[in-house]
Amino acid sequence: MKLTNTIYAAVSVTALAAFSLVTTSCIVRQYPTSKRTVSVQGSGTVAVEADRALIQLSVVTTAKEAGTAAAQNAETMTNVQEAIIAAGCPKENISTTNYSIYQESNYENGKRIMGDYRVSNDINVFLKDKELVSTIIDEAIKAGANSLSSLTFSASNPDDAIRKARTAAVQNAREAAKLIAGTAGAELGSVLEVHELTSNYSARKAPAVYNDMFVAEAASADGAETPLSSGKVNFTVSVDATFELK
Repeated sequence: MKLTNTIYAAVSVTALAAFSLVTTSCIVRQYPTSKRTVSVQGSGTVAVEADRALIQLSVVTTAKEAGTAAAQNAETMTNVQEAIIAAGCPKENISTTNYSIYQESNYENGKRIMGDYRVSNDINVFLKDKELVSTIIDEAIKAGANSLSSLTFSASNPDDAIRKARTAAVQNAREAAKLIAGTAGAELGSVLEVHELTSNYSARKAPAVYNDMFVAEAASADGAETPLSSGKVNFTVSVDATFELK
């Protein structure tokens, strides 16, 4: 009888140990609650004085024969480029962007009527001195240029303006987040994330330059210089920012 009791006691102790082993292997983890945040967008713009220009102009000629139209165009464009160089633009700053020849046509009573051949020679003129713009345009027109599609002003040293625009964009985002937090009865905490938006970037990985565009008018008959104003160039940076709320 005593032996039996001893065996039962041993079994009971063993079972208790096994139960204890099972229960202590279970670990309960408590995760912190998610942080309250506010996400906003901010932007900053800095304007700088333009000091460079890009002129896009063309010589367009028409004639009954393609060869005649091409020869006339070549002679006129040669005169235009020589006039531009004589006015102060280096030869290496002139580049051809397009050259085309096609025959014009129209329809009469359902029948296609072929017309003259049209030749167009388009060039870019890059000027590091914006003060030459009016002179270059006037001299090009006098030499035979008969189409000016656009004039774009830009800044040669945008890096400082871009840095200032970035600073202004982040400050603008913080001010917006602070206003929202205060209105919601919270306090603004530290910044958690800041992303600079790239949708407005140019090919050089900098914020796009929104240039003033001009279509120049031909010089007047009395030889007066074409009046142009370069104005300023705007550099804009936008950011997405997320702040913690306290």
